[in-house]
Amino acid sequence: MRILKNGPARVACLAGLAGIGAAPLPAQAVGADQLTLFGVFDTFATRLHADGLAPVVRLDASGLLASRIGLRGREELGGGWRSNFLLEAGLDGDVGAQPDGNRLFNRQAWVSLAGAPGEVRLGRQNTPQFYMNGKFDAFTSATQASGWNNLFGAPPRLDNAIGYLSPSWGGWTVQALAGRGATGGAAPSAELAANQSTHLAVEAVGEGWYWGANYQLVKNASLPYSARRDSTGGSWDAGHGWTLFGAAGRETRSDASQHIQLYSLSLRYRGAGPYSVSVGWAGLRDHLSGAGHGNADQLGALYLYLLSTRTTLYGALARLNQQGRRNSFALVGAAVVAPAAQLRSPQPGGDLQGLQLGILHTF
Repeated sequence: MRILKNGPARVACLAGLAGIGAAPLPAQAVGADQLTLFGVFDTFATRLHADGLAPVVRLDASGLLASRIGLRGREELGGGWRSNFLLEAGLDGDVGAQPDGNRLFNRQAWVSLAGAPGEVRLGRQNTPQFYMNGKFDAFTSATQASGWNNLFGAPPRLDNAIGYLSPSWGGWTVQALAGRGATGGAAPSAELAANQSTHLAVEAVGEGWYWGANYQLVKNASLPYSARRDSTGGSWDAGHGWTLFGAAGRETRSDASQHIQLYSLSLRYRGAGPYSVSVGWAGLRDHLSGAGHGNADQLGALYLYLLSTRTTLYGALARLNQQGRRNSFALVGAAVVAPAAQLRSPQPGGDLQGLQLGILHTF
């Protein structure tokens, strides 16, 4: 990690993984500034098998965390106010290419003003659901093992967005995000009301527990429907290294072409050593029938071993069972795998199996 600054500063390396608000920074004099270069490199070997296709063995990127290079800046303005900015460019470490051909800073690109009333951000931003996903299951909504990540279609980012993050009120926080533009990695679109997205979230944290809920409504001028998603989830520290996670979600479309519910339960054990083990289940229940519809269930397991505070080895196993006439799902990781690289079964009700062995390094 490289820091260019005027005035004293300290930066924790893990703060670079979660965004500018992830870890508090010490107070600085008015006009003092700080510029931080940070990065994540995550590459893994995988074996994938989908019913009806031959097994695939390959290298891929972004299994546990999305690989990226970023710049984070901050200036103290005085009176408790500060300005911030964040630029994050995704990276496919297996081939050294950009994962998004539409944008240089495809992950985030925003500027903000923050103070005691909260923070207002302008630009391309992560959605509240994206942040919550990592708190809803034991896999942090990453690796092929996370059924919540594989089965829930909430967009992770929004263009042309205005976001508000509240301060903590006794452990409670609120987040709101609205924008007119593309979501996820789609090509940039016009700032029209027909391309409008609205996101509202509330979270609470207490001693040994977490709870969150999110609502989002996404419109796209190129689609004949709007998509609504609701979710809630949390975690409970059961002691002796055990943490239990649970979540539930719903996705519907205004043209009645989709109506699903999703449930997830997972468990993590962190031992006295530098390792953790997670297991979990996720189930999708489809309330419609016909072509492309059907239920799905996934079982997953994840093992992490920390070689240091910046380097982690991981292994994951996943089995995804699709039922009825459904064959739409793929086993993905922390970042959205390019459509051409996603392995889906050509058979209605086809199953998927995956194995990952990877290494993650941060700076």
